[in-house]
Amino acid sequence: MDLFTLAAPIFDLAMKISGHNKVLVELGEIIKKDEAEIGDNSDKRKLLDLGGGTGELVNYLPQSLKVTVADPSKAMLKKGKKKNFSQPVEHILADGADLPFADNSFDYLIISDALHHFRQVKKALKESARVLKPGAKIYILEFDPTTFFTKIIIFFEKLAGEPVNFYKPQKLAELMPVNGLKTDHKYLNKSIYIMCAEKSIQ
Repeated sequence: MDLFTLAAPIFDLAMKISGHNKVLVELGEIIKKDEAEIGDNSDKRKLLDLGGGTGELVNYLPQSLKVTVADPSKAMLKKGKKKNFSQPVEHILADGADLPFADNSFDYLIISDALHHFRQVKKALKESARVLKPGAKIYILEFDPTTFFTKIIIFFEKLAGEPVNFYKPQKLAELMPVNGLKTDHKYLNKSIYIMCAEKSIQ
């Protein structure tokens, strides 16, 4: 049994306190709006949920998408495979810094409350940019490290030996352009923000 399985009940409680479920609803609505603007979807567009764990985010995504959940935890993926999703979901064991996907594979990539767990953030962002199609979007949902709530999370994750790579949105934005990504961000509540980046069309 790995760390994430043992700590899951604690993190679930923290997510409820932070209103994380409402945030996932809003993220899902953003993707639905993107899909509506694109229009015709005779060929299903592909979304990678990187660091997606059990695939909780899938419940909030448009059913028109072909979803891949990638995570380095076998236990989390195993739990996710037992869930009854309303659409087909592929579960892949993978590290964000070394993704087993071809260049230009995905139309969307989401890192939801997971980036701070990555031990090689810059490399993971570079890999994320690589597997995105030109013009495709990446959404990163994260906690602002300066808030009281996030500081509590940081304290307990440090005790658990986690990397705790939390960034203010301005700092995270500085890491993105080097990977060919144009960025913007907004706060969804006092603690959580969403970074949107679009891959340049070359």
